[in-house]
Amino acid sequence: MRVRRIPARYERRQKRVAAYCRVSTSLAEQAESFETQVGHYTRFIQSNSDWILVKVYADHGISGTSAKKRPQFMAMIEDAMGGKTDLILVKSISRFSRNLVECQKYVRQLKEKGVEVRFEREGVSSFDPTSDFVFSLLSAVAQDESRSISENIRWGYRRRFERGEYCMGSNRILGYDADLITKKLVPNKDAWIVKLAFERFVQGVPYREIADELTAMGAKRLRGKTPLGVSAIQYIVGNETYVGDKLLQKCPPVDFLTRRPDLNAEHTSYYVRDDHEPIIDRETWERAQAVLRQRRDEVERGIRRRGVSHHPFYGRLFCGLCGEAYTRRTFTTHSAGGKRYYAAWNCRERQKGKAGNGCKGRTVKEAELERAIAAELNWEAFDAERFEREVECVEVMEKGLRVVRKEVCVKNADSQQRLSEQ
Repeated sequence: MRVRRIPARYERRQKRVAAYCRVSTSLAEQAESFETQVGHYTRFIQSNSDWILVKVYADHGISGTSAKKRPQFMAMIEDAMGGKTDLILVKSISRFSRNLVECQKYVRQLKEKGVEVRFEREGVSSFDPTSDFVFSLLSAVAQDESRSISENIRWGYRRRFERGEYCMGSNRILGYDADLITKKLVPNKDAWIVKLAFERFVQGVPYREIADELTAMGAKRLRGKTPLGVSAIQYIVGNETYVGDKLLQKCPPVDFLTRRPDLNAEHTSYYVRDDHEPIIDRETWERAQAVLRQRRDEVERGIRRRGVSHHPFYGRLFCGLCGEAYTRRTFTTHSAGGKRYYAAWNCRERQKGKAGNGCKGRTVKEAELERAIAAELNWEAFDAERFEREVECVEVMEKGLRVVRKEVCVKNADSQQRLSEQ
């Protein structure tokens, strides 16, 4: 008698299961919890003969309010939407997401793809037809819990700021190190960069020229060790840390969901004076801030064009040969006494020319210009404020200068108007 085996038409397929774990900080106790979660889900999935482990996705030390900032979470969603997963296990809704909108969005997407999400603590499955209301309610509770934690942290910061206590991250800032015992800022070997940046700034050197000079001298940024740029110089000359002070809560607090400054949130700033050892003296600091205030005021009144230096010669110094504006440059000389720096002005068209094809307008040292202008106007010494108030323009001729006073321009304009009326 022959027995013929008939194969089964249906073979049970193992369910592909993944798990997601997350802790929001890198503290030791949470690190232990993190490892416990990963180990638990690995053993739990492997112990079920009907399941096959896909992967345990885990984000360590990351908040749950933004999915895009959790690389493992996004990788899990991508794999699930790509058909690699049938079931996702999560400890709780708050571990999955603390953002109500994102939580509902990703659960809905996974459900439409046929991927189930189970939340152990709440006992909720995304496949349960009666769970939508409960799920939405618990998601809202998880988001509100995150908001409450954020507000409590802000409250703690405010109380410490009022007492003059603070810990600003790692206290890493160009030119300073943090003392291991006192936690106070102490100037380090890069302090010269800050000193020179302030020195050049109060002398009227443009940001770009300061950055180029420091780069030529080997100065680097704190992070990345890349050359300094204009934005770095702007940050340095406006940072009160370098005069020994600290402004706490400079910007509005960030929104706990978007992680962007909340411009509508009320906040109080606290200024701590003489908090640590300064790199620059207070006189230099005040002079730099006066220049910054002047620039802001001129921008508000529409006097200065964006990117133009505050120096009084800008917009008033022109070439007597081609009529183009003069621009400022700094130069370095080497002598037995060391390096020396001086500023000079030359025609913009001269700078553009190559192989001597530019304008032949002469280059004049700034100190010589100031003395020559003062002599032309019969002043005892050059006065920058008086120059801006009384002088319309200066033309640099092949020999000497031609200074045009504002009242001369006004008289000429009145004469032209009378001629036109006649």
